[in-house]
Amino acid sequence: MQARLSRCVLILCLSSAPALAQETASTIAPDVGNRVLEGYVTPTLKRFREASGALSAALGDVCGAPSDSGLVAVHQRFSETVAVWGHVSVLRFGPLVAENRFERVFFWPDPRGVTLRQVQGLLASDEPLPQELAAQSVALQGLPALDYVLFGTGGDKLADDARRCAYAQAVAGNVADIAGALENGWAEGTAFRASFTAPAPDRDPYRSSAEVAGEVVKAAGTAIEFARNAELLPALGKSVEKARGKRAPFWRSGETFAFTAAQIEGVQQLITAAGFVDGPSDLVNGYGESMNFDLAHARDALEAVAGAPEAAFAEEEDRGRISYATIAMEGAKHTLNGELAGALGLVMGFNALDGD
Repeated sequence: MQARLSRCVLILCLSSAPALAQETASTIAPDVGNRVLEGYVTPTLKRFREASGALSAALGDVCGAPSDSGLVAVHQRFSETVAVWGHVSVLRFGPLVAENRFERVFFWPDPRGVTLRQVQGLLASDEPLPQELAAQSVALQGLPALDYVLFGTGGDKLADDARRCAYAQAVAGNVADIAGALENGWAEGTAFRASFTAPAPDRDPYRSSAEVAGEVVKAAGTAIEFARNAELLPALGKSVEKARGKRAPFWRSGETFAFTAAQIEGVQQLITAAGFVDGPSDLVNGYGESMNFDLAHARDALEAVAGAPEAAFAEEEDRGRISYATIAMEGAKHTLNGELAGALGLVMGFNALDGD
């Protein structure tokens, strides 16, 4: 069986035993897809479109009429966009993975510093800026690139650097375009939305409410694992001496911990919308509440980090908070993929972070 083969690799395989099928039917809300759409997807994508659009507009203002207050507004809009992206990034399936949209907004991890190298090269070049940023390297297109442009060396003089300002506008506009494409991908009348909200044997990729629930479980697990293993642990290192705060996303803007806390909050909202906390099964709800308990503690710990990301991973008290958050996240992931998935009657397969 080829590694990239479709549905079972993408989502899960379900047991065909009659008893398990009956249990699954009673534990998963039959309208789970519609619940997720209305309770999480639609409002989250709307906020992302609005936030990224406001960021693009703020950059247009400051580049057209430079001012200190305008730059402050740009920074605020960037912070808002990063936080909302934390919620959107949890939806790592369907429209978000089509056309490399996830990577185009958030090229991460980047252990070789590709974003920094390419952005610095672009800013230093005498060549005209690309007219179609969407056709360029994904490392040049998204929020990590904008993090450097706004907060890296020379970012404080953004409005005085026409090339830098024009590139910042292009990146923000590209992110706003992707936000619009995501809404369109989930829009009424699309085949994906129909399959997600009304799965049927003749629809692709979801043939049953159990497959939709499996996608939600997989997305939540992937989000927790990615935030923990790709964003926090590499910067934390195995000791204080090996801590590298500059390996964390958005360290220049200081948004690292607000961003990871937003991702965790997104997972909480997603599983709640799916009916895994207050749905038809008390058993499932119990595991959902246990998972939420761990995630809430992880969020609280990250939001309590006092230092700037560059230093916090090596500072004793903040390092303890970050370490605790990673432990709580691991506990939530185990509950999700083990007890909660089992109570839903799901047998989980690969997730989006698994290799071929």
